Formats: sequence, C-alpha cells, structure tokens
Amino acid sequence: MSYVVLARKYRPRTFAEVTGQDVVTATLRGAIKEERVAHAYLLCGPRGTGKTTTARIFAKALNCEHGPTPVPCGECERCKSIDAGSDVDVIEIDAATHTGVEHVRALRDQAAYAPMLARHKIYIVDEAHQLSRPAFNALLKTLEEPPPHVKFVLATTAPDKVPDTILSRCQVLKLAPLSEELIAANLSRILAAEGVRAEDGVPQAIARRARGGMRDALSATDQLLALAGDEVALEHVRRLSGGADREALERLVEALAGGDAAGCLALLPELEGGESELADGLLAHLRACLLAAHCGADSPLIEIAPEAREGLDRRARALGSERLELMLEELLFARDRMQRLPAQARLILELVLIELARAERTLPLAELAQRLEALEGRLGAAQPPPAVVPRPQAAREVPQPPARHGATRSASASASVSRAARSSTSEAWTLFLAQLASAAPSLAEVLERGGRLVEIGPGRALVRCDGLGDAERALIADARNRRRCAQVFSSLLGEQVELRIEDGAEVRPGVQDPYTRSVADLFGGRIED
Repeated sequence: MSYVVLARKYRPRTFAEVTGQDVVTATLRGAIKEERVAHAYLLCGPRGTGKTTTARIFAKALNCEHGPTPVPCGECERCKSIDAGSDVDVIEIDAATHTGVEHVRALRDQAAYAPMLARHKIYIVDEAHQLSRPAFNALLKTLEEPPPHVKFVLATTAPDKVPDTILSRCQVLKLAPLSEELIAANLSRILAAEGVRAEDGVPQAIARRARGGMRDALSATDQLLALAGDEVALEHVRRLSGGADREALERLVEALAGGDAAGCLALLPELEGGESELADGLLAHLRACLLAAHCGADSPLIEIAPEAREGLDRRARALGSERLELMLEELLFARDRMQRLPAQARLILELVLIELARAERTLPLAELAQRLEALEGRLGAAQPPPAVVPRPQAAREVPQPPARHGATRSASASASVSRAARSSTSEAWTLFLAQLASAAPSLAEVLERGGRLVEIGPGRALVRCDGLGDAERALIADARNRRRCAQVFSSLLGEQVELRIEDGAEVRPGVQDPYTRSVADLFGGRIED
C-alpha cells in the first residue's frame, strides 16, 4: 500500500476534530442545528489552518444521510464519498487553474441542475481570490440568488483580493493561525499514534517552525521522519530547519546587539536555500522582542515558551524599542528584495545583517540630529565659521524669519539651514529628517534611505527619491505625507515653502536637473530629450 502523508492521514473528519477554530466550527454547527444555513460562505485565513477541511466537513454535515446534522456519521455513502473526494454532488474547484470566465459560466449552467444523489449540490472554490475580474462578475448573480439546492463555500488566503461585491454576498468566517501550544499538543498525539519516540521539545520545535499552520507542521514532521526514522531528536529538527531554530535565532540576535558582524555571518546556514526561512524567523523573533520592550515579556501577545521569556526580556532591554523598530523595518525591506531576487537571497541577507550589526546605522534620527548639533556647537566655539562662496545655482540668501510668538526653532538650526541653502544641502536634509522623524518615523526612514534634497531656497524645496518599492512609493505619494514634509521645511526656513517630491524613475534625464536648468538659463538654451 502506498504511503499516505500525515496531513492526509490525520485530516479532521468532524467539526470536533478541527483544531483551534472553535468560533468557525461553532458558527457552522449552529447554522445547521437552527436551520439557518446561508447560501454562500467565505472561509479566509493563513495557509494550513483548515479552510478546505472545514468546507468538506460542512458538506458532509449538509449531505449526510442522517442529516442535515452538526455531527455527520462518517459511515454513510455520502460521508464516505466526500471523504474520498469522489462525490459527484460536491464539486471542488481550484481557482488557481480555473481563473477564466468560461469556467464560471460552465459552473453557473451546471448549478441549475438538481443534485444527482445528495441533498445539496455544494461548490467548494479553493484560492477564490485568483479568479479573474470577469469570472467574479459572472459569478455574482448565481452567488446572490442560487437555486435552493446549491451552496457555495469559497476559501482564500487573501480576502483583500476578493471584490467587495462578492464579500457582501457571503458570510465571511475567519480562521486564525494556530498557537504553538495547540500544534505541539496535536503533534505529540500524532507521533505517539505513529509509534515514534521523540525527544522532549521536538513537537514544540516543529510547532515554532510551522508559524501557525497545522499542515506545515505535519509536512515538516513527514520530512523529519524520513530523515530520522522512529527516533527523533532535537538535533534532527535543527538539521532540517537549516539553522532557523529558536536557539540559533537567539544567538543571532545576541550577535546583532553586540555589533558582531562576523558572528552574524558565521551563524548563517552552511548551505544556501534557507535564507527566506531564516529571515522570517528573525522577523518573528525581533517582533517578539519589540512586544516585550513595550508590553513586557509576560504579555499574552507573545507566543513563546515560558523558559525563553527571561532571555527575550534581556535582549529587548539591550536593544531598546527604537532600535528594534528600525531593525524590523530594514529586515522587512530586505525580505521584500529577497522575494524579488531569489537568486541573490544569500547576498541580500548577509548585507542586511552586517548593516544591522552596526549600531550607528540603526540609531534614531533624532539622536543623530542631537549629535550633529552638539558637534556644530563644539566647532563653532573652537573657531569662527569659514567663509562660504555661493554657487551660481543656489546663490540667494535664505532670509531669516521675523520673530514670532511661540517660535521653537533654535539659532543653530536656523544658521544650519541658511548655510545649507547657500552651499550644501546635506545639513538642511539632515535637520529635515531629524525633525520629521519625531512626527513620522516611518516616512523619515523611507526618505533617508531613498531620498535626497536636490534644491532648497526661499519658498521652495525639491526632493528626489530613487529605488522606491511599491509600498514606499505609495507612502511618498500620499497627500498628507507631502503636506507634513512641506510643513517641516516651512518650520526650518521660517516661511511658507512649496515642496516638490519627484520619483527618480519617472524623471526624464536632464529635464528636471537643477544644474542643467541653470546652465540652460545662463546661455538662453533649451533642454531637449
């Protein structure tokens, strides 16, 4: 007999066997018991949390020969055929391969016919968000007013990609990621049933690796048994996870906190291929540290073994909440680049770890600005400021603002901005970022990473951004964020400033360059593509 993987062998057959989804199963059972079954349901949640399994149990409950009943017998012909996936009246459709409108039109035509053997004809549409827009439109009318014998159950991992017109026609039930405790308890039961002797902590280690999905946990267990046989040790889990276990992550965070770049690189897996998993694990661990820094290590928001909470609290205090926030943002950007450039995942991960190990790279901008002002004060006390020869394109002096009630700009900041407008934009840019960071740290981080101050003068400022991702571009394009940036420049210059923020990817070469424009004005020329 061929081997049956654990995820299929131990698939729940009744609502009572579904792990960790009490609200969803209670709702469906109550609907059947009270005879209030809707014509369409949408089950949404992360992968491996039981969406399709719940849909099949629901189909059994409706079509069981002893039903409809919240507790299908599992022994009648209808229950057995649904469990085997061979029931002609329970139609499972993979929307990832049936995205076109023609498939939905065929479904709509078939729905008009009565079921052949069962009480209801039930359509289970998996990964429903992958249907095309025309396919969704073709489904609307049937989904809203199906024949009395038809029920729809849609399942998706991305409900945000399902049109609102579809969502409004369904009862939406959300399946939550499973806790590590629930996954570990279920794994312990399954390992015992399989006759496997597992070292203490093995189920918990696999549960941490599964990240809330029971199917992922069972798939990892299948790999583990293929590697280790019937006697499983924690060392086997570490080998399987490629160095992304909790102990390795703790050592990696300790190396980052200590600024040990070489130690960080030494903790990477010897073989390539596990970089994405390690990055995900590091993100989860740093998030736990951030929660511990804000809420305490005993917070119920943190899913971690009790014996690990003391070390988590120590690392959270060592790094501090502000540095943790910056580290998480850097790592998220790196994770996005790894997904877009999988062939360079190793290099991207190495670079971001080296950067994160440099404490000065993850200091808050406000602290950097304070250091800059302190340095300016010491230099100013030591010697008079050197004379500055104005450059042609930025020769105008920024006028000092009149004294106003409630003005908070310091004399050093005013002098810095004035000098920046006549000579270099670097000081003005640094002061701008420092002031923006106090009100909008995420926006300041994006601008610090990808933006530069091209031009500043009386009543105007020009910022250009390069290498922006889609999320960063949307953040910069937001009208409220642009007004906030303009307000910061206005505060620094002491007058109303018109700010332009350009996306470097959309700027034609030469057309928007201030130096080129000034040369053209000087000689009465014209800029052409």
